[in-house]
Amino acid sequence: MNDEVEAKIEFQKVIGEANPGGYQPVRFTQVKYKASPTAHIDIRQFQRAPGNEEDDGDKYYPTKKGFRFPEREFRRVVEKYALLPETYVHALIVEKCFSLLNSQEFESAVLQAFKAIETSVRKKIGAPPELFGTRLLRKAFNPDTGVLTNYGIPKSERDAFCNYICGAFSYYRNPSSHRDIDMDFVGAFDKIVVASDLLKTIESSELNDSNQA
Repeated sequence: MNDEVEAKIEFQKVIGEANPGGYQPVRFTQVKYKASPTAHIDIRQFQRAPGNEEDDGDKYYPTKKGFRFPEREFRRVVEKYALLPETYVHALIVEKCFSLLNSQEFESAVLQAFKAIETSVRKKIGAPPELFGTRLLRKAFNPDTGVLTNYGIPKSERDAFCNYICGAFSYYRNPSSHRDIDMDFVGAFDKIVVASDLLKTIESSELNDSNQA
């Protein structure tokens, strides 16, 4: 839609928010334009800024990090996962993937989502550049020696998570790296949700002592 059409908003309503009250919340807004027969959902990162004397608290301004798509597509995603929108996206996914989804570069969006997993793990454990891919992930989450492994859970669960993160990384990232994949919005979002969930686990994981295992 061009700027003239976008300016003619019939109604808009915030239907969900991730990180409410934070410095950069993500808002889910239902928008209906007069020139469009269908409502859209706008998922966008906002920037908090101090308000002036007339404002009641801080103000939030929309950024360019976001995308919009028909509400019917949004409902397909919601119905499939049966989750609240706030649980969908890690902030790094917003930064790396939303603009690509908006421009329908679905393969690139998935690649960036899983690249974010790799770079986040490398940064957190201080691994060298030559350690990458599943070798890097297994160093971090090996059930017996991993530097990010949660030794407070049973061995079977540690095994399962290590296999899960390595399997998801290989299954979702590698094909798009080596060949063209036919992918639509929902297919890409399926994979990005997995990456978002893994990023949250990485973020909450604590570094173990070298002699932990």
